[in-house]
Amino acid sequence: MKYGILLNKNNLNIGDDIQAYATAQFYPEVDYFIDRESMPTFKTDDGEPVAVIMNAWYMWKKWNWPPSPYIYPLFVGFHYADHQLAKQPGSPLKYEMLQGEGGAYLNAWGPIGCRDHFTEEHLKAIGVNAYFSGCITLTLPKQKKEDRGRYICVVDVDERVTERIEKQLEGTGIEVRVMTHNQERNSDRTWEVREADTIERLTEYQNAICVVTKRLHCALPCLAMEVPVLLVKDMTNDIRFDPYYSFLHWVRPKDFLAGKCDYDFANPPENKPDYKPYREDIIRRCKEFVAAVADDERPVDEASKYKATEEEVLKWRIGATANAIEIWKETLSKEARKYSDLQKEKWQLMKQTGDYKKEYSLIRRIKHKYYNKIDATYKNLLPDYDAEWAKVDEQLGPAPESDGIEKLRWEDMRDRMMCTRLMDFSGRNFRQLRDFRRANKKLRKEAKEK
Repeated sequence: MKYGILLNKNNLNIGDDIQAYATAQFYPEVDYFIDRESMPTFKTDDGEPVAVIMNAWYMWKKWNWPPSPYIYPLFVGFHYADHQLAKQPGSPLKYEMLQGEGGAYLNAWGPIGCRDHFTEEHLKAIGVNAYFSGCITLTLPKQKKEDRGRYICVVDVDERVTERIEKQLEGTGIEVRVMTHNQERNSDRTWEVREADTIERLTEYQNAICVVTKRLHCALPCLAMEVPVLLVKDMTNDIRFDPYYSFLHWVRPKDFLAGKCDYDFANPPENKPDYKPYREDIIRRCKEFVAAVADDERPVDEASKYKATEEEVLKWRIGATANAIEIWKETLSKEARKYSDLQKEKWQLMKQTGDYKKEYSLIRRIKHKYYNKIDATYKNLLPDYDAEWAKVDEQLGPAPESDGIEKLRWEDMRDRMMCTRLMDFSGRNFRQLRDFRRANKKLRKEAKEK
């Protein structure tokens, strides 16, 4: 059997590539690079299954589930969160796609190794056989030791934290290298380029005196490579970090800035050993998985543990996405109403601040224009669903004339494309509502001061 890795090809965070690199270390070679958001349509060149260690965040496009039958999976480091709890823009969907055939798929390939307790608990709650495995990045090997000078790496932490660290290290001869995991989106970057960048970044961490970060996929690789690491993060608001706070030396930013941290950056303590049993278990499972499929030449239908037919999967997903679209319509209407309420609140707050309070005639003129603008904005936040379907149909092409598997594939793709368009609307609305709330909060403060 051949081997594949999952890639988030249009990622902003080198942490995704670090996970892919950690996966690739277990394979004798990498034959396929699979887009995490396009798993249902993946197909191998020769029609045979491909073994894939499935460590990833599933998914931005939750309707792209279950994966293709050509993927022969080992699930470790599985993270799944609805976007509301993750405080991210996207779909209103929660766990609908992991029930029905979506859940049957997971149980066929279970137990599912989860990256965090949040995912483990929620999968168990919907009947999926799950356990906490930890993240694949805990298996990373040490990188090459080099003489790169005396330095520490400070990665994506609050500027005030960085300044305090720099002040503490004044006169020690230790350089503070300020770094980020953010990078430009570029889906055309080859794996060779991604891999080289990943190795360089990990080597930089490996040769540091210590690393200070808020990033999960900076902290966990440092644990794996036995590089002293301090996590500076408020752990209460990120579900992805449970239980890693018990694996790491960590401090909340406010406590660090208040001087309530005795971490010695020049002579840092060793990392806690709590992660090591999970590291050893993932390594064992991945090695056994790769060894088991090395000489496996079974065709897809024989190798797959999930026995639903393509027709059954398509009919289920068409029903699930049709329901999702109805949920979305309701969600987008709620978002538009919230936006209108915020517009009205803004107007009331404007009357309590600045010159508007004194100029009644001006208020009346502005009010007329303003409420017209509210109505227009409300309509703008809602898609023209007929027009959106027309755009999808234009892109997809006409439906097959006869019923059958090709017609089902067309309907399935059509619904999933529509979900992607609605995700863009919802993401835009999320950002506008967030910005409006912030602006009104500022106005409320000004009105209170008046």
